[in-house]
Amino acid sequence: MNKQEIIAILKAKKLELTGLRTNISKSPYMKAKGNLVCKRQRDVTRLYCMTNDKKQRYLGAKDRNEIIRLATKSYVTKLDKAAELEKSQIDRCIEVLESKTADGIDKADTDLVYGNLPDYIRSNTRPSDLTDDGFAERWQKVKSDGKWKKKTDNVYETPRGEKVRSKSEWIIASMLDKAGVPYRYEEAVPLNEYFGVFLHPDFTVLNKRTRKVYYWEHFGAMNNNDYIENNFMPKMREYYNFGFLPGDKLLVTFESGGHPIDTTDVKRIIENFLL
Repeated sequence: MNKQEIIAILKAKKLELTGLRTNISKSPYMKAKGNLVCKRQRDVTRLYCMTNDKKQRYLGAKDRNEIIRLATKSYVTKLDKAAELEKSQIDRCIEVLESKTADGIDKADTDLVYGNLPDYIRSNTRPSDLTDDGFAERWQKVKSDGKWKKKTDNVYETPRGEKVRSKSEWIIASMLDKAGVPYRYEEAVPLNEYFGVFLHPDFTVLNKRTRKVYYWEHFGAMNNNDYIENNFMPKMREYYNFGFLPGDKLLVTFESGGHPIDTTDVKRIIENFLL
């Protein structure tokens, strides 16, 4: 988790607390007259309604609804105060985290250091593995076991210089590269290495910010029944059997003869899962 993600979480929590306080201010319980007071008398708990002039009125079983109103008023009043204090603390945290030097540079963000280095320094060193860029660089260099490598005749060359099997895969690879998303093409993924159960998703992709890995499958002949029966269904069943579910670990795009891949869908996936 990087600094910008922490700030985003804090801002989301701030909005949540603001909404909570707004709802409390509109709550009918806040208009209940008096406050609930509890007293112990001869080992018996008794409840009273204390009015603004400090007068107390005993509340019995017949006053059950009033007890609920006053108890809820007490709770939401304390909840509102806690929300106010928590929001104040978050405001101070955001102010500190977003503070910059006079030249407008945030020098307290480790993930910005490498990118702000002069070219002559950056070209002769590598980012720390503890930063997002360093982690992504190390992840990108990992090679899968060649024993399980899939043999294909690929003809479309991506901006990174590798070859993929279809124009649609070229589109996905190009958009991943443009967005700065690290990926590996047709890497062997061990669903169960002991039994030699491996799949080769079209792309294994990394969210640098969260460091979560996803597997991206593009199914390109969904108008072909043989393709559905012999490729799509068996592969999806394997993913499901081993807990690789769409939107969790698995990303999926489709196309058919009449419906080519939609770059808008690819963009949505990248923005929602990988940035």
